[in-house]
Amino acid sequence: MTYNYLLAGENLELAEAELSGFLKSQGLDEEARRNGRLAETGSHPRQLKRLGLTHEVTEKITETDPEQLEIDYRPESSFAVRVENLSEKEIDSKDLEKEIGRKIESETSSVDLENPETMVKAYFTDEKIIIGEVVENIDRGLFSKRKNQERPFSSPISLDPVLARTMVNLSEASAGEKLLDPFCGTGGILIEAGLCGIGVYGLDIQKEMVEGGRKNLQEYGIISHDISQGDIADIDEIFEDSFDAVVTDLPYGKASVEEEKPVEKFLEFIEEFEGKTVFMYNEASVGGYEAEFSVYVHKSLTRYIYI
Repeated sequence: MTYNYLLAGENLELAEAELSGFLKSQGLDEEARRNGRLAETGSHPRQLKRLGLTHEVTEKITETDPEQLEIDYRPESSFAVRVENLSEKEIDSKDLEKEIGRKIESETSSVDLENPETMVKAYFTDEKIIIGEVVENIDRGLFSKRKNQERPFSSPISLDPVLARTMVNLSEASAGEKLLDPFCGTGGILIEAGLCGIGVYGLDIQKEMVEGGRKNLQEYGIISHDISQGDIADIDEIFEDSFDAVVTDLPYGKASVEEEKPVEKFLEFIEEFEGKTVFMYNEASVGGYEAEFSVYVHKSLTRYIYI
């Protein structure tokens, strides 16, 4: 079968990279093929709700010329049709939805716009219409419920949950593997990793952050975690476990002066680390590393992701 992923439009290259890392986390070596906002795979991975920069996943039914609308498909239950215009053309989406609905309706199925058993999605591109059944609708609104201000413990500096989830997926960490955030702060990255079934370990120099991070993880049902107070230079003494991935948001500004030379210590640490490392910083290059992605935060701040 073929599956299509509707990527979030704000940063398509990053969304594509997240999907690639996610596929690897599921043990799939396949690289998604992207055309605009649609990516395509031949695999149907588990844990699709892990994705942060994907809106929905459909199982492809067919593709057709917009002028011909030849669709050899009939749903077996109640259905609704939704059109997504991914082209630069102006179209009447409602009329197209009705026309596709008439084409695929049969004696065993009927249109139900309120509670359909099958959601049929038609992606209108510049060249064709790609039609599929929705197999996963990823509610990105759930990330808003985990924003900094919604947590029991908050801090002015905290990653957006969607971005934290994206970084976890970029690390390719699988459920059951172990992920370390050596500057865990309020635990935003660890929350997203823990919700994916990944074992989470955190470290922070401030006792307040350690205690607050623990509260936050417990708030979201992540009972099994190991968050300790300490310096990144002492990781081998603090944790007995080895890690499969390191994901972190490096301290900068005021946060960076609360710990002595945190960036330098981190770069020394990852030189010896054998797993995948994903980190964010406020500069486009650091310690000989070049950022792979930039993320616009607001007019005076752009963050950079390193893999």
